[in-house]
Amino acid sequence: MTLLVSGQHAEEQRKIAEQEGLAVEKIPTVRLPEGVGGKLFFPFRLLHCIVASRSILKRLNPDVLLGMGSFAAVPPCLALYGMKVPLVLHEGNAWMGKANRLALRRASAIGLSMPLARPEQAKGCRAVQVGMPLRQAIVDAANGVHRPLEECRALYGLTADRKTVLVFGGSQGARSVNELVMANLPLLKDVSGRLQFIHLTGTDDNQALIQAYADAGIPACVKRLDPDIEQCYLCADLVICRSGASSICELALFGKPLILIPLPWAADDHQTANAKTLEAIGAACHLAQKTATPEKLAALIRQWLDNPAEWDARGQALKAIAQPDATAKLCALLEEQTLSD
Repeated sequence: MTLLVSGQHAEEQRKIAEQEGLAVEKIPTVRLPEGVGGKLFFPFRLLHCIVASRSILKRLNPDVLLGMGSFAAVPPCLALYGMKVPLVLHEGNAWMGKANRLALRRASAIGLSMPLARPEQAKGCRAVQVGMPLRQAIVDAANGVHRPLEECRALYGLTADRKTVLVFGGSQGARSVNELVMANLPLLKDVSGRLQFIHLTGTDDNQALIQAYADAGIPACVKRLDPDIEQCYLCADLVICRSGASSICELALFGKPLILIPLPWAADDHQTANAKTLEAIGAACHLAQKTATPEKLAALIRQWLDNPAEWDARGQALKAIAQPDATAKLCALLEEQTLSD
């Protein structure tokens, strides 16, 4: 097995892969063009990357190629034309990204993490729900292979007599979520005795937020991030977060009720597609950032507190799309295409 890497994180990815015993090849890549000059030279740059990728693929002589959906995967995927090597794509989001749309015509199958918002995007290519390959620690925690819940709560200063809300915004969009939640806290003072929070802010500048929780009388563990986020998932009764594919697939394993606030400037607005798709199947509540207000968020939190059965049903609907064996399913799809070639 060989991992093809590219871009500014290529060396970091190489080191991780080599630690896991994977062979690594660095391939050239090109970004989507911006401006007139970028668009003018883009075809030539892309062709250069395709030619270089084709040379590497001929040398490696793979049995199958897996494209994971980033634009860095486009040159090797397109380089397969004329070669007798099956191509399998993986799509994490409910809206198929540009990279997979470009490579789809050459693909023999595509593995999906969640249902496509528009199934016709697959254009007749065999689409299989395989889920999102995730860290084993997250899968193990969802399966109960972890420290007891009481110990996890103790790590964050939580108690069993309050409902726990987990908030995180992701590396690109935490600030807006943080500000919305902070403005919402004064509206929850009358239910403060029923709530506690874990809030992963993405920043070290958290004093104002910590003070806002204290002023509202709501216990909270506020920190930049948590490398063992599966512990946060275990503690949470409700999650407020963005709607990136990885986060959704992780949370699906735990069956947690979600309030999703999509990152509005994500490529192709795919996070909104994710949130709307889950809301349509009763698996989450979608709150658009442009119309989100502290009052709307407070109302949703109150609905959750007062109607737990309704929100638990959302969590169970989310869990129904979980794929704890996603890695094995994706590997099986790859093997199947290799054997059928």
